[in-house]
Amino acid sequence: PVDAEIASAIIEKENLVPWVDYGEQLRTFEKANGGGDCYGLSDPEQTRLIEDAYYQAIRDSGLVVGIDGTSDCQPPSFAYTAMHGVGLPYAKRSFSTFGLPPFLPVPSQQHPDANFTTVPFPNPEEKGALDEAMAFAKEHGCDIVLANDPDADRLGVAEFNKVDGKWTVFTGDQIGSLLGHWLWETIGKNSEQPVAMCASTVSSKIISAMGQTEGFLFEETLTGFKWIGSRALSLQNEGYRVLLGYEEAIGFSCGGIIPDKDGISALGVIATMAHAFYAKGKTLTSHLQEIYLLYGEFCSDNGYFRCDDPAIVKKIMEQMRNGGKYFDRVGTYEVDSVRDLGSPGYDSQAADKKPTLPTSSSSPMITFRFKNGCVAQFRASGTEPKFKYYIELRGQPGENREEVSKRLDTMVKVILEELLHPSENGLITPSSL
Repeated sequence: PVDAEIASAIIEKENLVPWVDYGEQLRTFEKANGGGDCYGLSDPEQTRLIEDAYYQAIRDSGLVVGIDGTSDCQPPSFAYTAMHGVGLPYAKRSFSTFGLPPFLPVPSQQHPDANFTTVPFPNPEEKGALDEAMAFAKEHGCDIVLANDPDADRLGVAEFNKVDGKWTVFTGDQIGSLLGHWLWETIGKNSEQPVAMCASTVSSKIISAMGQTEGFLFEETLTGFKWIGSRALSLQNEGYRVLLGYEEAIGFSCGGIIPDKDGISALGVIATMAHAFYAKGKTLTSHLQEIYLLYGEFCSDNGYFRCDDPAIVKKIMEQMRNGGKYFDRVGTYEVDSVRDLGSPGYDSQAADKKPTLPTSSSSPMITFRFKNGCVAQFRASGTEPKFKYYIELRGQPGENREEVSKRLDTMVKVILEELLHPSENGLITPSSL
């Protein structure tokens, strides 16, 4: 929303070289802004005040609900990895703020290490990124792994199944589902304010289904927390209590504390939730199945093709537009509506045929909504040579998840072949997001 202003600030003369005395620069900025808009970050005392205010905001938000210490069931135990980043002291204080027993830090990954020695790519989303933490957790009898990325603004979660001895590594959408339902049950349903939640358009539609059933507002945004956070602030100004903003790339904002992704407060919420479920003899995994029973099975397949030629991406987008006569069928699957966020924009579902989300000729996205409940979305990465797809199928409440997943697998093959023509366009084999 403010990209142009950010770019302008970057190219200003005084910002083209490092500040020699950044502390003095910050103090000058403070003075110019009345002393209240920017803390003197060179001052440890001011840093402490920021941290104190943050954890107090968590306490004031309603997120801290306490844990049941009377249950005969074994409480969950946690292993935590900072993934060679800065999260450990903040995660410890988060647990303390939420009134939770301490976790076990993964020793080999608990301190900042610019070489990220024990993990090839320090992103909890990446396959294998949690292997070290899960091995440590299993060795020490921990039920759940909590993982922050190096700057601790994102959160990964994995849970050990003692029956089959396997780990469940939750997707961002699954964590978002757990958070959304928990925040509604513990805060939202008794809120005097109208409640809202929001998510990026490529995230699961389960929070939308939850909102339709429970009666809270759900809004989707473009990808990225600059859009999610901006919309959350607007909703707050309209009088809504915004309980959750999330994106499928494991970014979560809980309780309206800050309008940005925050792995530290989300970590405390997940751990509190786990204590509540384990006290009832449940797990995060089993509770997720209960959520699907309430709102429907949501199965997704997110991935990408590598494409080094931007002209090919443009060609694929134009093929999907079909000269403005968007396809009403893909293979044997009937299309219900199409949304195109390329400029000037189009949405066949809207009365005026205009999309509610912002449009862009430089970063277009095309969405096909199918009559069987499937949603397929396509966009090019803005930073990597990737053509991304996000395909989700909603089953009915109580429907067998494996059956929904099989239907989705069949649809994905047809959709990717019919709309992207991978061989013809020289796309390199898809990989999971």
